[in-house]
Amino acid sequence: MKNSKLKSIGPLLLALSFSIIQGCTNTNEPHVISALDDKPFNDWFNKLLSQIKSDHNYKRIPIDTTEKSDEFLILLHDTYRHKITKKEFSQRMISQYPGHDYEISFITSRLP
Repeated sequence: MKNSKLKSIGPLLLALSFSIIQGCTNTNEPHVISALDDKPFNDWFNKLLSQIKSDHNYKRIPIDTTEKSDEFLILLHDTYRHKITKKEFSQRMISQYPGHDYEISFITSRLP
């Protein structure tokens, strides 16, 4: 079961217009595994993916490594679970991915 959840992260990130990252399904990062095991988060994430697919203005954010992918997923999950604020999420993402304000705002506006 855990392995199938780990394998599901690739298509989720692809739908977010990120590269599929080789090895991201082999992560042993406990925070990533926790996010993947969080059913309410995954349900919300799947809804977000549908909204992104429908938005023609949404551009790919260059999250191109396993490390960046894991970091993004942890940051997104922490924000979803209110461990960090939406403002902190937005500021950290904008500092890492300048020029992607629209995409970051799109994601942030849909966080609970």
